[in-house]
Amino acid sequence: MPVALKSVLALTSATLLAMPVSAQSPEFRSDDLPPAPIHRATTEVYRTDTVELTLAPVGEQGARLEYKVHLAAGDALLYALAASAPVVAEFHGESDANKAVMFYREEAATEASYGQFVAPMTGVHGWYLANPHDVPVTVRLTLSGNYAVTPGLIELRPRPQQAPR
Repeated sequence: MPVALKSVLALTSATLLAMPVSAQSPEFRSDDLPPAPIHRATTEVYRTDTVELTLAPVGEQGARLEYKVHLAAGDALLYALAASAPVVAEFHGESDANKAVMFYREEAATEASYGQFVAPMTGVHGWYLANPHDVPVTVRLTLSGNYAVTPGLIELRPRPQQAPR
């Protein structure tokens, strides 16, 4: 968020909170503020999905997966990720227009990750997940928002094992 917008929003919030309650409280509309993602009407009801993914043991097929959904620029997504053991999790997106990739969040070892997200571009957005353990790990991903489950689950090939030194 630009510094000028942060300043306007902070000043507006501080002014509203400091005003005494009176019979004639002032009113304003969010349209009076500089452009900000405060409210965006949609024509579709949001959806909620919970997906349970099993990551195979490290080095095996299915130890690395991606799960992606399609969002239009400005669409919002709430997410919760819970794993039965720490996993590598990377949240990123790829633009439909030019295939540019943007990384939003990278975690080397997480069992829980929560957030709210507003798509900066139209494209696929989602998670790369990798199991660093010798046993399977279950990951539960819960999503809510306006999105399409496309492409959904993507299995990645196992990384070649390096020879011990």
